Amino acid sequence: MESPWDTVIRDMDLLTEILLRLPVKQAIQCKCVCKKWLSIISNPKFRYSHTCRLYSKYNNKPPPTALLVQNFGDTKAKRASIVPFHTNNNNANKIFFHLDLDRRKLMSSTIIHSCNGLLLCNVTPTPHSDLTTFESFLLRLESHFRICNPAISNGHCVYLDYPLGDVDSPYDDDIYIFDPLDLKAYLVFEPLKQPLSYKVILFGEMEAPFGHYYSRLNQLKPRIGIRLYSSETSCWSSVVCNLPNDLRVPEGVYCNGAVHWFRLDDDNSVYFDVNRLCFDKLPAVPACVDSNSELLGVKYLGECKGRLHLILSDSLEFDIWELEEDYSSWVARYRVNLNRMHDGESALCWNLSSNPFCVLSFVLRQEEEEEDSTLVLFQDGKIMSYSLKNYGLRVLCKLDRVPRSVHHYFETLLSIGN
Repeated sequence: MESPWDTVIRDMDLLTEILLRLPVKQAIQCKCVCKKWLSIISNPKFRYSHTCRLYSKYNNKPPPTALLVQNFGDTKAKRASIVPFHTNNNNANKIFFHLDLDRRKLMSSTIIHSCNGLLLCNVTPTPHSDLTTFESFLLRLESHFRICNPAISNGHCVYLDYPLGDVDSPYDDDIYIFDPLDLKAYLVFEPLKQPLSYKVILFGEMEAPFGHYYSRLNQLKPRIGIRLYSSETSCWSSVVCNLPNDLRVPEGVYCNGAVHWFRLDDDNSVYFDVNRLCFDKLPAVPACVDSNSELLGVKYLGECKGRLHLILSDSLEFDIWELEEDYSSWVARYRVNLNRMHDGESALCWNLSSNPFCVLSFVLRQEEEEEDSTLVLFQDGKIMSYSLKNYGLRVLCKLDRVPRSVHHYFETLLSIGN
């Protein structure tokens, strides 16, 4: 008589259906069971179906399940860590992964964006005192972007060279180059719409190459350039449009096909639509001043589940503002009072004057979800999760220094490499 195990093994459709219901981590581990399972889970159709099932649980807008953290202490080791939101025992569940996939000693990787499980890394020269100015310049020409999924093997990475040249240059098309240390790029990856297609939108300061005639005469000043890479054309294209005044490249936040910059000066609060390739203004926030009529500081600007969120505060009490889907106005969705926080046993008190905190992330949850909406905070060497429902504070992990970069992460099996 055939056992239930033998029935499952022989029935390919039933086995596939079972594997589709596994979490990402367990599905990856099952690849080691046998060649048959490896073949099923490695199939691009299976990986896509598995991702669709994950997304369907959250109405196609899944919340992040972890933070991607790269701090200054790990830069030399060229690694980053995944910090799950559900952890509650300091560093025990923190997962490390290496960023130096090409193992080049003179290059360092920095995560600059995360989109639907894929990472966009900026690979730039490591500062080295022994190199001459010209040698450093040649090394800068090797700077590039890398797109990868830390959940699967390194063989699925995609490498993109920096774009060169500027069609708006008054001198020639190949004068300006992008400064690797003063740029920001955003990965546009929508797996449910176009599972194998992606775009990269690049905003960066451009300058004349080392030794160029006009550079030596200081006639070419740094300028902001915009480039768009499409996997469908496999090339970079220039974006020509009117730039807002005082646009600062590193401060943007990507959400729903647009990059957003918020300034307390309303004239400089704008967004760039990746599809229409143009800038437009964001609405003003109703409350930008405190009780003393002093301008509030921007504590946080971020995205979660396709919604843009903003925090303006210099105290322990503040609102979390959310941008309406039609971009008509900002709405105060939550009122936060950190004076209520506790660790499950006793109330906690922070002295902001001697030990300020920063907001790393806001994780939006719907009422039907099991977990609460949370703020992720950093203070005194600790990354902590604060529940907006029960005011509980949990330590997720400890760091020696302030994080260098922090991004949301949602684990999937998808990749865009071969």
